[in-house]
Amino acid sequence: MALSLSTTRDAGMITVTVAGAVDLSTVAELDQAVLAAIDAGPPSVVVDLAAVTFIDSAGINTLLKSRRLADERGQHFRITNPTGIVRDVLDLTGVLIHLSG
Repeated sequence: MALSLSTTRDAGMITVTVAGAVDLSTVAELDQAVLAAIDAGPPSVVVDLAAVTFIDSAGINTLLKSRRLADERGQHFRITNPTGIVRDVLDLTGVLIHLSG
């Protein structure tokens, strides 16, 4: 499944909505979208993973890198709505709590 991304801005928050599989072949698209959201300078950046069907270590790395960048810039960064195998992978790797907060 191809990756689909959309970005919305609402009251000081940018949400990047992700659908499909986040893996080595698609992670550059996610990275670009999230970095653009952070670069726009909102107080808060949210990555909605409700429609993500798969995530590998490359996707997790991008989310962690994005969290660090947002933290360095004083922005709040979090993921929302991980489900199924994506939630399980994030939980098993120990990053779910870090990225959800």
